[in-house]
Amino acid sequence: LAGQDKTTQTVLRLLAALAGGYSLLLSATIALALLLPLSKVDALFFTSLLPAILYPALLIGTFSGVSAQLIWRRLLYATLSCTVLVIIAVWLH
Repeated sequence: LAGQDKTTQTVLRLLAALAGGYSLLLSATIALALLLPLSKVDALFFTSLLPAILYPALLIGTFSGVSAQLIWRRLLYATLSCTVLVIIAVWLH
């Protein structure tokens, strides 16, 4: 992930935006659906609209970062944090 070639960095950023962004938004959506103190219908409605708002911001963030390695690391930490929240929410229910 530490390639210095500009094409390599662009491809890695694109993969981070697509694969990393999808996994992050999926885990964040599940975590919010389980943790929001709303009815099931309201939580489903809110969390189904959330990725449409957050994904463009995530795309912009992946191409404005310093390096592809740092972007992947941040996406991994955020995804793991949301996954831990999902595990806690399932355990509490």
